Amino acid sequence: MKRLFQDAKPGLYLSLAAAVIALAGAVAYVIIYMAAGETVDRVFSWLTLGLMLGGAAVTLAGEVLKLPFTPILGGACFAVGLANHLVETAYPLADVLTGVPFFGGNPTLAIAFSVVFGLAAILNVAGAFMAHRK
Repeated sequence: MKRLFQDAKPGLYLSLAAAVIALAGAVAYVIIYMAAGETVDRVFSWLTLGLMLGGAAVTLAGEVLKLPFTPILGGACFAVGLANHLVETAYPLADVLTGVPFFGGNPTLAIAFSVVFGLAAILNVAGAFMAHRK
């Protein structure tokens, strides 16, 4: 582990932070939505979960193996996962804005996970444009 941070630059730290946030967010995403009740909430998406886990795995593996192209792959996974989650977030927000409970879903959780996944995507994109090693 010491060798991983031996010649590290800010891009490495941002990518690792994005991967850890996405991984923690994905784990919390599945735990909270599965504990919410018998039926899965309207906002939960297996695609979002898979993309966040996949992006975190690609980013972490790429940094450990020192592969230069993995921040782009991880960032693509994070961005598509965030976009999918934002599409699903629109349904409970429509219920809130219209005052008519039609679509269902938990708007508070939807917005909270939008922030978490958005933070991971932004950190990864910022880290992708910075040097990772000396």
